[in-house]
Amino acid sequence: MILDEFIAAQRADGYSRNTIAARVRCVRAVAKAALVKVEGLTVDHVLRYFGSRSLKPWSRRTYLNHLQAFGKWLGVDLVTGIRKPPAPRSTPNPLPEEELVQLTAHAEGRQRAWVLLGAFCGLRAHETAKLRREDISVLQEGEVVLRVQGKGGRTDIVPVPPVVVCELDLANDGRLWDGVSPQSVSRTVARVAAKHGIRMRYHQLRHRFGTAVYRASGRDLLLTQRLMRHASPATTAGYAAVADEQIHSVVCALPGADPDAMPRRSRGRRVVTCASCGT
Repeated sequence: MILDEFIAAQRADGYSRNTIAARVRCVRAVAKAALVKVEGLTVDHVLRYFGSRSLKPWSRRTYLNHLQAFGKWLGVDLVTGIRKPPAPRSTPNPLPEEELVQLTAHAEGRQRAWVLLGAFCGLRAHETAKLRREDISVLQEGEVVLRVQGKGGRTDIVPVPPVVVCELDLANDGRLWDGVSPQSVSRTVARVAAKHGIRMRYHQLRHRFGTAVYRASGRDLLLTQRLMRHASPATTAGYAAVADEQIHSVVCALPGADPDAMPRRSRGRRVVTCASCGT
């Protein structure tokens, strides 16, 4: 089957299982809608597919990337003349520190390890789920590092702080959590958090890691990019914007920003104070 050959080629190129599966699903969906075999797809089929569906810009861009990869392998251009939306700029949403403290206080066993790997190593859910003992190394100086295969199959080295090491079982080989999927990591952590009034996604732990690294490094954007394993500094810049205390201080210092300096009617109204400067 031609898709089996495509899958084998993608694996040989180092793409992750999730990326390959997403590409196969996309190709099958377009072929099914066009009532043709996947090897018979043309750019006209793709145009009709997008024309008959209301897709969000990010989904449209992702589908086009998948189809472009398949078409390149097949030797057919499937995306010529189709506008690809620009990559949307996402804003990090880090888990607040007080909620992280509360979450780690109530999480136990492997659930606590999953939380700490996200918050202190910046791991994504699928990286946490597939973690193996062989990925963890103890250096001569006693420092612990983790080899992480992230997006695009790229492998990076991530330092592991003692608070995380203490929660990992390094006695046995193989996967640390056998049979655990990325979905179960995300849902389990979210469920534990919800029991204590915290609404969150697992990826917010990674966002917390990025903003905390930026602050602890003295606003070193290059170091933050390296630890976040971002291919582009433009992606890291979003974390810098969220974590930069200076922008909050500047706004709170604007003339008239002090609520006591402005006449107002306070009866029946709630006064909200700024967490950065107390105003």
